[in-house]
Amino acid sequence: MNARSRPLRIAAITTALALALATPARAADVDPATVSAARALAEEGLDLFDRGQYAAALDKLDRADELIDAPTVGLYAARCLEQLGRLVEASERYLYVSRMPLDASASDVFKAAVADAGKAYKDLRARVPRLAVTVLRAPEREVQITIDGKPVPPALVGVSQPVDPGEHVVEGAWAGRVIRREVSLPERNEATIALDFAAAGAPVAPHPPPAAGAPVAPRPPPAAGGTPDVTRRALGWTAVGTGAAGLVVGGITFGVASALRSDLVRLGCTEAVECPDTPATRDKLGTYNTVRLVPAPAFIAGGVLAAGGVALLFTAPSAPKSRGATARPWISPWGAGIVGVF
Repeated sequence: MNARSRPLRIAAITTALALALATPARAADVDPATVSAARALAEEGLDLFDRGQYAAALDKLDRADELIDAPTVGLYAARCLEQLGRLVEASERYLYVSRMPLDASASDVFKAAVADAGKAYKDLRARVPRLAVTVLRAPEREVQITIDGKPVPPALVGVSQPVDPGEHVVEGAWAGRVIRREVSLPERNEATIALDFAAAGAPVAPHPPPAAGAPVAPRPPPAAGGTPDVTRRALGWTAVGTGAAGLVVGGITFGVASALRSDLVRLGCTEAVECPDTPATRDKLGTYNTVRLVPAPAFIAGGVLAAGGVALLFTAPSAPKSRGATARPWISPWGAGIVGVF
């Protein structure tokens, strides 16, 4: 942007913010002091945008957009996201601006912003990489999958979904095993990551690895001819540990979901989590809808495994001390299992 165009653009957006009070409903909702504050934030954001400070500019423009939902401000917030490489968020922001309803009296500045956002959305959509995660030899709806630490809903397993360009870490956890894969995706590329829980070398120990000196992975059950009672106790402790881990995960995610729901209610959502479409509620609502899917299956799976493990332990005869067989369960935030010498 040249120095001459910048004052014209700031003037256009400032005028648009003032025109945001044109309708009676908005005039009743927003006082002049708020409009003045929004105008100042937009001007600061545009100045930072021109200087290439996109993260700081996005913060200012997002604040202005929360005060007055103007397409001009939303357009430049989306451009900041695009410059920061957050193409998925930028695409959704462009789409939101392009769909903003305008009445017949809307200014030419507003109409141009909506049109520009629609064109930018179409151009950007083709640049966004896509990633699909599939599960082999494990029940795909029981595997807990994350991409860069964010949970993937079971309905999206095997489905190509948009991601930002760059490095990504995919993890899948099931039955005490955690598989970790890394992938680099440039713009306009697609990839599929397969999490094969029967593949050679699939880690059984939780990730990250235990501290120095601790066992890396539990031993497999004894082969034919081993001690059946010891094997039964080992399976019982494994089930109890895994079940306890599932209950812990369920409790934690239930608490997180409850906190997110309370935040959404404070932002204007109903008790049924029906929310107004604002930038503040959009991000938090997406996180809430993802997290709330986890507690129920975690509680169910954890309870069943724990109960089955307790039943095995109570029905297994005591191990003869002279055999020297030892077993010790382990439980961590990443999983659970049994280690020992049989």
